[in-house]
Amino acid sequence: TEIWYPTTDTITPDNNATISLPFVLKPTVRNASFLNIKYPLILLSHGTGGNRLSMAWLAYDLVKEGFIVVAVDHWGNTFDNKIPEQFVKVWERPQDLSYVLTQLLDNSVLSKNIDTDKVGALGFSLGGYTVIALAGGEIDFKLLQEYSLTSQGKKEMTIPEYGSLSKLISDPLIEDAYKRCPPLSDKRIKAFFAIAPAIGQGFKNEKQTEKITGSVYIIGIENDIIAPVTYNAFHYHNLIKGSEYYLLNGEAGHYIVLNVAKDELKKEAKLYYRDPSTVDREVIHKDISTKAIEFFQKSLN
Repeated sequence: TEIWYPTTDTITPDNNATISLPFVLKPTVRNASFLNIKYPLILLSHGTGGNRLSMAWLAYDLVKEGFIVVAVDHWGNTFDNKIPEQFVKVWERPQDLSYVLTQLLDNSVLSKNIDTDKVGALGFSLGGYTVIALAGGEIDFKLLQEYSLTSQGKKEMTIPEYGSLSKLISDPLIEDAYKRCPPLSDKRIKAFFAIAPAIGQGFKNEKQTEKITGSVYIIGIENDIIAPVTYNAFHYHNLIKGSEYYLLNGEAGHYIVLNVAKDELKKEAKLYYRDPSTVDREVIHKDISTKAIEFFQKSLN
């Protein structure tokens, strides 16, 4: 778990937490002093096959506006810890965030800096589903299994981070685990921001989202071929009453939400970090962070 928070400590070459990362990020202080001021808290959920640092740019922007941001590695579903079944046990991700929230509030140092009445959640891709589940959205896993058998479903269930999930999603052991899944909503969290949320095919009607009472904001990406907006972002928006929706137009793809990479990483992972010439990743990041900051400031007032 990575925690970003406001501090007045001075950044030096020795304590700069971002200098060794393969991303273009502004400097932050490792193990900085707390100010012992209560700030709103935002829980951050990465996309499938990502990790807690995937959107460090957004954590930085939120902290600059007076939020604490906490991001987790979802066990077995990160780029350096791939456990096949954890790519389809999507109901375990919301439980990760709820567990971490409990630990934060039980920690004598951290709890002094968190305004427990102002907790939000933000997620990208499968992290987008994660925060919708925390809001009270109830997935129907059988719908996902049925969709995985269609031609479009097989296409979408084949992901760059792992490969095909079509057979695994129908494994009887996975289905049995789903049946034992506890309720996932977390009433301690009041506002939910989903960027390019995935697996919308597991939602069919408004009954699955009728328990959502918190504020919800959804961002879709027009040229998203990993989580097409028609079946995902816009579909969620139509099912969640009162949700806000914003579409990022243009040629940007699904992975535009990830950090800006340094040149070496761009060469190694072109799919994730190289964009069309018409796309400026930093401009899009600024657009997203502005929307997120405004949403949380309004929803957690």
